[in-house]
Amino acid sequence: MEQLGYFDDITADDLKAMAAATGPKVTIYLPTAPPQHQPQDTATRVKSLVNEARRKLVNAGVPESDAKDMMASFDAIATDAPFLRQQGESLALFAAKGLNLVYRLGVPVAEYTHVAEHFVLRPISETLTKSHSFYILGVSQNKVRLLDATKDSVVQLDLQDIVPESFEEVTNTDDRQATLQNRSVGSNGTMFHGHGGIADSQDAEVSRYFHKVGDSLGDLLGRARSQPMVLAGVAENVTALKASSSYPVVAEDFISGNPDSVSNRELQKSGWEVVRPHFAANDDAAFGRFADVSGTGLGETQPDVIREAAVAGRIDTLFINPSLNASDGTGDVNTAILHTKLNSGDIVIISDGRVENVAALMRY
Repeated sequence: MEQLGYFDDITADDLKAMAAATGPKVTIYLPTAPPQHQPQDTATRVKSLVNEARRKLVNAGVPESDAKDMMASFDAIATDAPFLRQQGESLALFAAKGLNLVYRLGVPVAEYTHVAEHFVLRPISETLTKSHSFYILGVSQNKVRLLDATKDSVVQLDLQDIVPESFEEVTNTDDRQATLQNRSVGSNGTMFHGHGGIADSQDAEVSRYFHKVGDSLGDLLGRARSQPMVLAGVAENVTALKASSSYPVVAEDFISGNPDSVSNRELQKSGWEVVRPHFAANDDAAFGRFADVSGTGLGETQPDVIREAAVAGRIDTLFINPSLNASDGTGDVNTAILHTKLNSGDIVIISDGRVENVAALMRY
């Protein structure tokens, strides 16, 4: 199964654990995208960054034995060959007393080690923008592929025996042979019984196949999802899938051509170009709602005020300027990111200058 990389979800339970952590907190970021970084190189740099974090903990007043205990579980990463080979764009390590979290992520980061009273989340805030996820369904008669993608990542999903994997899986071979019963007409060839013969029968089976694929998508993914789906295939197949799809959000544009020889990475890049205007429009609409209430208390740009609102669960949408470095500012923005997600708020990346640092649209 070809995929763009290996990616780990930052779950709601992980966010709760991060928010509940007390005392000094460690954040380590490490770029791991090939070909610049090979497994052995990554192992060496993990060791170096973990040792650096230990020194910073001790300098922050943590007893040396406690600092060693806090970072002990990360030492195993440097000797875990399969894990080191299976990387995405970056590696993120978070530690606090009684807490160690490791993530392989799809966003590029700069090498970074930080010890403070907060975790540093700004550099990976884009991984928390679940509103920018999309599906890609690649379909031909030979193969069905379903991908879960973002701008930076793609993973192939298991069809779980719910969505057919190919035309042959839907077609009953015995029924097909019975339909195509033929009789000999001497040495001139074969004549098939029935009006239209083999062509009509084949067309009916192909139509049934695409109907089955489209109709089963809702059973696999849910029939009330808002994550858009991009179809990849020849035009007539895409038309048939759109007509029968039980999944509610199928993009109008599609990736044209037979997808069988196209890699997951190539489909992800093409799919992002299809959905990018959709996401941009949604982000613009959200920022428009913020602009309408800016200065009224429902639209805020002060980081300390935003942090307090996030902790109280008041933030509907948090807008982040990704151009600032991880070390810019205090822990206000990082705390706001954590608690916005913890309280089911949205995060939107605004990189065109409309947001100087951070902004927030309040629920109340």
